[in-house]
Amino acid sequence: MKTKVLIVEDEMPSARKLKTFLSQLEPDFEVVDILESVAQTVAFLETQSVDLIFLDIHLSDGNSFGIFDQIEVTTPIIFTTAFDQYAIDAFTQNSIGYLLKPLSKEMLEAVIKKYKQIHQMVALSDTSIDYQLLGKMMAQQQIPEYQERFMVYYKDKIKTVPVEEVAYFYADGKAVFMCLYNHQTFDVNFTLEQLEAKLDPKYFFRANRKYLVHIKSVDEAVVFSKSKLKLHLSPKAPSDVIVSVQKASKFKQWLSR
Repeated sequence: MKTKVLIVEDEMPSARKLKTFLSQLEPDFEVVDILESVAQTVAFLETQSVDLIFLDIHLSDGNSFGIFDQIEVTTPIIFTTAFDQYAIDAFTQNSIGYLLKPLSKEMLEAVIKKYKQIHQMVALSDTSIDYQLLGKMMAQQQIPEYQERFMVYYKDKIKTVPVEEVAYFYADGKAVFMCLYNHQTFDVNFTLEQLEAKLDPKYFFRANRKYLVHIKSVDEAVVFSKSKLKLHLSPKAPSDVIVSVQKASKFKQWLSR
């Protein structure tokens, strides 16, 4: 029997990527629709049912938690988002998983395994499951740990730098550098992708493939060509920091949270 899946995501490239991963990992998963707003999702769930929902938190018309203010949802939910400050709230709403973007096939495979294990337990016990209660129990375990300091080489010494002193990270060729508010710069032995996973997304945002910026380093963001944003950082960045059209909306939400 097919598992009916609903994807709620306002960024179509992300939705297509998720659908492709699902087809590769679980041929029995059938994506019945892709929606992009709170209003569309409410209208869909009022008349139709699915077995599993992948739900982005920031949608085209607002925060997806608004869905639960309008209708009762009993379907298990896997949240997908670029921000993890919503994790505790998410686990009070039937959530069995919380995936941080950018999604990877490995992350998705792990959360699907969890979903299937839960349903296997239900089938064996011949009982229904309260996903909201399950989510609240899981919320108590969702206390992420982020990098608090970095070890760097300074002259002939090794020193530690608290993450609070970091204005931004940037890539230059194959090297990645850390720029502090005091204008000091150190190279770090991480890729920007690794740093993005290690740092609290409440404070750090991946502006583009070359920059990962702290919220306090952003002096201003100005509209650039075709709705892109150009960031003015402090200290001044060694090159232009441009936020793409696709990321501009997420960046503004992050900046104004």
